[in-house]
This record gives sequence, structure tokens and C-alpha cells, in this order.
Amino acid sequence: MVGYNVKVAVETEHHLIVAHAVNNAGSDRAQLSGMAARAKQALEADTLDAVADRGYYSSEQILACERAGIAVTLPRPMNSGAKATGRFGSEDFLYRCQDNTYLCPAGQTLCYRHTSVENGLTLHRYWTNVCSACAMKGACTTGKERRVTR
Repeated sequence: MVGYNVKVAVETEHHLIVAHAVNNAGSDRAQLSGMAARAKQALEADTLDAVADRGYYSSEQILACERAGIAVTLPRPMNSGAKATGRFGSEDFLYRCQDNTYLCPAGQTLCYRHTSVENGLTLHRYWTNVCSACAMKGACTTGKERRVTR
């Protein structure tokens, strides 16, 4: 690939660049923890609060930051196939931690069903069996029921 990918880390008080990196990676997805660690080291901080754009989103990178004492704030990428076709995306489902369920846009509860591990990630799956009678089903899923994975 011909081209350069430039990243900078800026401290918020004086808006000074405290770390930078240049490479020819075509994506920022694997760059977050390295840049955040460089910034933390340059600032000689025990902990760091990092803010990044959705292009840096990677669960592995977020976990690496957490282990390094770096709290990360960044939006999830918008990669929902449902959203692209005009249906509800997973962000339209409200997670309720008190009972480990999701609330769908139609007001139904999606219950926890099972956990699996895929590509080293622990995935929790939720769904309800009342979708077939829902007036909003066409705006939600083309399948038997809508499933949400966390």
C-alpha cells in the first residue's frame, strides 16, 4: 500500500502533541493501545483517559488499554447490516444491566439465552420468541426472531 497513516496524541490542557506515529497501515483499528501507551509514557502518568474516533474501535485494543491503566472513550463503529437496509440496528436495543436483558424498540424484553466464544471473544446472545406477532417485525428482522449479541 502506498500512503501514510499519521496518528497524534494531544494533551487537553495546552493542546500539545505528546506522541505521534506514522505508518502505512490501512486502518487505525490496531493502533489505539500503542498510541495511548506512548502518550501515557510521555505524560509520565500512572493512569490516562483517552478519547478516540470510531475508526480505532477494537475490543482487543480496548482491553489492552484497560490492562495498561488507560480508560478509553470511543463510539462503536456503525457496521450494522440491518441499519443499512433501514431496519433497527443493535444500538436501538437498550441493555438493562439490572436483569441482564435488552429492551427492543417495540417494548419487548430480549432475555439472555447463551454464551459462546468466537475468535477469542466471549459473546452473549439475547432474543425473544414474540417477534412473529409483533407489528414492528418488518422494521426489525427478516428472520424468525431478532437476536442481539453482546
